[in-house]
Amino acid sequence: MADRNTRASYIALWAFALAFGWIEAAAVVYLRQPSPQAAGDAVQFPLMLISADLVSVEIVREACTLLLLGAVAWLSARRWADRVGAFLLTFGVWDLAYYAVLRLVVGWPRALTNWDILFLIPLPWIAPVWAPATVATIFVVAGSYLFWTARKPRHYAMRDFAIVLASAGAIVAAFLVEWRVVFATEVPQYFPHWLYWAGVILGTAWFVRAERRGFSHGHARGRAA
Repeated sequence: MADRNTRASYIALWAFALAFGWIEAAAVVYLRQPSPQAAGDAVQFPLMLISADLVSVEIVREACTLLLLGAVAWLSARRWADRVGAFLLTFGVWDLAYYAVLRLVVGWPRALTNWDILFLIPLPWIAPVWAPATVATIFVVAGSYLFWTARKPRHYAMRDFAIVLASAGAIVAAFLVEWRVVFATEVPQYFPHWLYWAGVILGTAWFVRAERRGFSHGHARGRAA
């Protein structure tokens, strides 16, 4: 019964995230009216094409998006591992679905190298599309793993959390490097690949290391018993 419930919850999380990705993309299409095919390969979402009065509304909408993803993750699971997994899964699927729908509806992004504004909190996050798409893919894999292995013994130390958070901070810092170009309505010219990939590789490798250590602890305890 537990496996059946887990499977049903996992499918429901995918359905929610895919639908939410369409809603997010639809909101962007509406913001780009009356000319949804405009702006080409330039930074286009959302500050260049919405009025200043709507920027604060957009910021609150982004915060509500994160709260909604968090609430769904909390309600869909019982342990910290599957709740974190549900959040990462829905975040990743939502983000990938968002780009897929935009490509389907308005033909953007034309290439994975197109620049995008990812978030506005606390400053605009700027990156080529491949960068958030890579993180989203990792989120889907890691989130699915955590969700399906929630009962697995885990032994995370403060150092593990610190390193994973520092890695995430490096990725965010890479996204923030070119934030000023948004207000100058310019196209970014630089992305710190070294900082981004340092965060991605370190965070992913350390997560795998911590999970393998937990598996080894649990396996040794089982043999001792």
